[in-house]
Amino acid sequence: MPRILRILTSLSFVFATLPAVVAAQEKPVYDQVVEILASERGTVRRWAYPPKLTVIHTGDPHRDQINNMVEMVHAQVPDFPGIGAVEFFDLTQFNRRLAGNTQFRMPVVDFDGIEGSIVRALFKGEQEEQDLSVTGSIFIFLTGLDDGITFGALTQSTKRLSRQFAEGGDMRCYFNVMSKNDELRAGFIFINMDDALTPVAECLYEEFMQTLGLLNDSQDSSLFTFDNTGITREDRAPDFQLLRALYSQDVTPGDTAQKAADVFVNMQQERLIGVAARP
Repeated sequence: MPRILRILTSLSFVFATLPAVVAAQEKPVYDQVVEILASERGTVRRWAYPPKLTVIHTGDPHRDQINNMVEMVHAQVPDFPGIGAVEFFDLTQFNRRLAGNTQFRMPVVDFDGIEGSIVRALFKGEQEEQDLSVTGSIFIFLTGLDDGITFGALTQSTKRLSRQFAEGGDMRCYFNVMSKNDELRAGFIFINMDDALTPVAECLYEEFMQTLGLLNDSQDSSLFTFDNTGITREDRAPDFQLLRALYSQDVTPGDTAQKAADVFVNMQQERLIGVAARP
């Protein structure tokens, strides 16, 4: 049997032990991994230093949920450089219109002594001493739709996605990342808190994981959360296996998505060997 067939057969056997296994018309798992990880250049992108997470909110900051989400990534992905800090910024303390009075300076290098590139958000007050500022590498905007649209424009986020977000409908959250030499330098997550139907918990999890380097959806995947279906998955182990492959010591920013997919497959083969070795 050719090597690639042996790999795919082994991989199918491993994931047959997980719930929601591959459907008949679904892409092979290997192709799904490549699709999720590949940038427009076909390379992988990831953080090379601990990003700072900043939550800008106008209501419930979902503090416990966000902190638990960060702790879960730290526990599940040991090679991830970690989240450097988590800060919550209540936007209601800035009692002015955002447009024309807010700047995102991207990126400011070594700002406030934090290693790597970091973004500074400056909220201009009526007088200079009333200015407010906050820094971050990954920003989560838990705001109403109007403020979310404004922040999308201020952060130069993807025009196609921001337009769909502004139009409402099923587009209740999205993310955007910026990189240099395939190292992630900034991430932005937008969640429409005006819409009572917004699945906040699912949006926080999926968009946050994608700002860490799981860049795309694989349509109708039955294995990974990143499937563009909106279905909530109880078992997210495959997501974290994918993130562990991306942050493996065998993968560096700029490698092909296929190289990271090979690491992912090898992880499953090692698991298969362990299962077969049990009495």
